Amino acid sequence: MRQSLFGRGMTTLAATVILAGGAVATAPTASAVGSSKCNWDYSNVQFDVLKKAALRTGPGTKYSAKGTLSKGTKFYYLCEYTKGHTSWIYGKVQSGAHKNAKGWAYGKKIGLLK
Repeated sequence: MRQSLFGRGMTTLAATVILAGGAVATAPTASAVGSSKCNWDYSNVQFDVLKKAALRTGPGTKYSAKGTLSKGTKFYYLCEYTKGHTSWIYGKVQSGAHKNAKGWAYGKKIGLLK
């Protein structure tokens, strides 16, 4: 009995997924990064957005923007990802249009308003 090319291809794909331990089917996406990327933790601090900032799904411009935070928005600092001289803050928005959303903002745009 001959197997079709489609059937053989599906069998090969299934074997690959099984051998890889299901990694192909369960690999995390770049758009789903939470605090697992943090390498500094100074939690329990409330900051302000100093300049308009994108609220992103991960620490960097390669991650998609969930929205924009306006100057003066309250941002509860949960942790930080720092590499070289660049830092990204992971936190929870405390005011404004994205209140209660968690996400990443560029570190130079987060601080204390005077």
